[in-house]
Amino acid sequence: MPKIRGRPVPDVDLEFEWNQGTWETLFNAQVALIREDIYRARVADRFVIYLSCPISGRGGSSPLVNVDIAQFTERRLMQRFGERVWILNPAQYQMESKEGTGLIRRHARAQGISDSDLERLVREQPVGGGDYMRMWTKILFEDTPIDAPTAKRLPLANSGRYFDAFYFLGPSDITAFFGQTHAGGTAGAVETYFARRYETDPDFRAAFSVSDVSWGSPLDAKIQTARDEWESLRKDLIRYYTLKASAAFSKGSHDEWNIALKINQRRLESTKGNVGELLAVYSDGVLVDLSDFDSGTYPGYAI
Repeated sequence: MPKIRGRPVPDVDLEFEWNQGTWETLFNAQVALIREDIYRARVADRFVIYLSCPISGRGGSSPLVNVDIAQFTERRLMQRFGERVWILNPAQYQMESKEGTGLIRRHARAQGISDSDLERLVREQPVGGGDYMRMWTKILFEDTPIDAPTAKRLPLANSGRYFDAFYFLGPSDITAFFGQTHAGGTAGAVETYFARRYETDPDFRAAFSVSDVSWGSPLDAKIQTARDEWESLRKDLIRYYTLKASAAFSKGSHDEWNIALKINQRRLESTKGNVGELLAVYSDGVLVDLSDFDSGTYPGYAI
């Protein structure tokens, strides 16, 4: 089935391309579930922060590592801000994580789709970044019906009234995950992490497996080529998490930065310029200065 292009939220000028048919049905069910989670947080009178972070693999990164970093950062933010805060961690809902895959599988079963049929759908009609950004755009903007303390102060619908802040993952979060005290610095910490996880995690080892690689056999051209390929994968991962890992290198985070900007523009419009109602935006652990948040960034999956 061909993809469709359009605005996930009709009155917000952001367009994406996503899969129609079964995937759209499953993602709509995921939207409903996430809204229930947000609603429970609001009923508990908790502040809601959206965590923007890399999830899919790109530039040498690994989805398995990205999910672990997102979960670690979620716990770290809870420690920083306290139990009054609830973190909406997208890694919990995307198929790069076991949790996200499990939820999609549950929605599929509710639609009468077997696990084998879902696996075939994944192979034949892969989910793309546009599918996820359609989902997150709807979650972040749409807020009717609304049950949030900000509702009366922000009369304009679809201005992110469920949310209190965005947090964009930065280099300091990566350093905290891999450890700040390693004698070899961040690169040494990442290298140690790779070696340990490659040895103990079958899924991680499978992700970095190379056909024809052999460590005990005498070297020939074929084995040497396989070893070089494996070493290249390892070095790419170390390079990425040492120098690049942050929201700055995530296509989805680029779109989410622009979403946060548009939400604040709508809030200013809604309150006739009341800056006190602006969404708080954090990046790399610090509140973003207003002068750094005056314009958008290069889009990720947005068309």
